Amino acid sequence: MGLFSSKKDGLIAIDISATGVKLLELSEVRSGYALQSMAVVPLPRDAIVENTVIDSMAVSQALLDAVEAAKPSARRVVISVSGNAVIIKVIQVPTTTEFDLESQIDFEADKHVPYDIDDVYLDFQILGPDPEEPDQMDVVLVACKREIVDDYQLVLSEAGLETKCVDCAVFALENAAEIMGILDDDVVVESFEEDEGQAIALVNIGANLVNVNIIKNGQMAFVRDQFYGGENLTEEIQKEHGLSYQAAEDLKKTSFSDVHPEAVERFYVGLTSELVRSLDFYAANHGESPVRQIYLMGGGALIPDIATEIEQRLGINAEVVNPFDKIKVNKKKFDMDELNRMGAMMMVPVGLAVRSFDA
Repeated sequence: MGLFSSKKDGLIAIDISATGVKLLELSEVRSGYALQSMAVVPLPRDAIVENTVIDSMAVSQALLDAVEAAKPSARRVVISVSGNAVIIKVIQVPTTTEFDLESQIDFEADKHVPYDIDDVYLDFQILGPDPEEPDQMDVVLVACKREIVDDYQLVLSEAGLETKCVDCAVFALENAAEIMGILDDDVVVESFEEDEGQAIALVNIGANLVNVNIIKNGQMAFVRDQFYGGENLTEEIQKEHGLSYQAAEDLKKTSFSDVHPEAVERFYVGLTSELVRSLDFYAANHGESPVRQIYLMGGGALIPDIATEIEQRLGINAEVVNPFDKIKVNKKKFDMDELNRMGAMMMVPVGLAVRSFDA
């Protein structure tokens, strides 16, 4: 899905999150896509807070370090936004052409966006006719706070990078899932006992944000960002073990088996509560098409046995995905063990990088 732009060529993906900067570049090959360059550079804690750039020098330096490490072929970038920076809604409008809707979108958005229209960037995508009202059509409306995008553009420009495209993290997940074949009808149908209208959920667990994108019959049906994530587990470890934040983070990443079960349990109670809330919101309007499969991704998906925990607690099939299973990788240039270890956390950058090849 496009956002604030049209076709893009020669783009590198930059994903700026609370914990670090991820850079990724793909190229097209006969079998699909190949990894060209990649780098992951950590950020100091609180350099980015709720999508707001707090320490611009630290973020700019991390971007410079990522470019130096990856040596991408381009300096034009596509970035993502999520959380409180973005409002995404499926709205119904009278059936019209894309050209005519473009001239009306400010008027329609004013009904649904709780901000001054002059303070946001707007975009839309026509999904198709409303099945219940033939004279109406469903449209995905996207509004993003200008100040958030402008701040990102500033730190990128300070690192010698040019922002050419802005996308939403939940849409990037969808792009990545598509190249992995997750959204193929045959794959979806085969994963269910009955060939009926079923849905899958793409759940990206970041440091302090969970992106949920529910796909029904190959089309986006529900999206939601929730402030919860891996940092909540770190905080539970801090409380249970009496550690500093960094010590708790290190214990989580390097010696997870030593984490007290009570800390892990509290984290999962919170996480599943957030997921149930999203599933309930979705079911309120799509009860006939329940979610039967959850695909987990993001840094939080690297927590040992998380798919088993989610599956047992929600009663829904769950699995962790790795985009590098479907991307050609030069094993002489990249460490496959490292790529497979961090694969789940690279879904958003992969989905963004695909924007280079939009038709």
